[in-house]
Amino acid sequence: ILDELPTGYRTVFNLYVFEDFKHREIAEMLNISINTSKSQLILAKKRILEIFKKKEYLISKKYRS
Repeated sequence: ILDELPTGYRTVFNLYVFEDFKHREIAEMLNISINTSKSQLILAKKRILEIFKKKEYLISKKYRS
């Protein structure tokens, strides 16, 4: 699922969630603003939810037939 995210979203998500970096640290590492780091994390979470919902729909549709 993470592979389906745009690179920026995936990078920020991985650094924040799995590597436990703070937004300030991510911003410095990636040469982006703190607000960009925050917004990319929010957008990554939204996209992950969309992907899960889509996959759930496809799975449930498959088993309805």
